[in-house]
Amino acid sequence: MPKRNGAGIELLADPTRRRIIALLAVSACRPSTIAREIGRSRPAVSRQLALLVDAGLVERRPAYFDGRAILYRIAADSHGPITAWLAGTNVGRPIRLRLDADGKLHEG
Repeated sequence: MPKRNGAGIELLADPTRRRIIALLAVSACRPSTIAREIGRSRPAVSRQLALLVDAGLVERRPAYFDGRAILYRIAADSHGPITAWLAGTNVGRPIRLRLDADGKLHEG
């Protein structure tokens, strides 16, 4: 199994958080919109968003159209690690290769 990139990326093991990230990959959203789209309560979504914000995977910003509204979006620095985690790759990490006794290359 490849190593996962980035601090907090293990939070994506939860299917609800992956669904939130998938929605935010399309566009910034309000918590109420996320809750409606994934079929969860607004407080449940807010708890998941707080975890993702604390991990640095998601950013919280005031909406341009209404300063009282809060929009969530994927943090700019976390696009690569999120994509790598979801794809199961080692993007951004050095790959260590070794030869076994038969001369075959192995990662590790």
